[in-house]
Amino acid sequence: MQTCKACGHIDKFDFHVPNEIWEAVVPSRFRRFVVCLACFDGFANKKGVVYSPYIRALYFAGDQAVFTFRPTNALDVSQFWTD
Repeated sequence: MQTCKACGHIDKFDFHVPNEIWEAVVPSRFRRFVVCLACFDGFANKKGVVYSPYIRALYFAGDQAVFTFRPTNALDVSQFWTD
């Protein structure tokens, strides 16, 4: 299992963003290493970089199954809520 070099936790989510987004978000000392989605999201939030349009799929690798998720921008989640 891979571990995040920023926080040390096991990285179970696989995602891909274009190089220019990775370089804009991830601090230079971590760019050549695995960074988990939680840390990537935190770095992006601090820098004000919206990255969700660049992720086509998000994969979770569990011990018994693998799941694929479709990311969405946190600002657009109102479409999923109903009264």
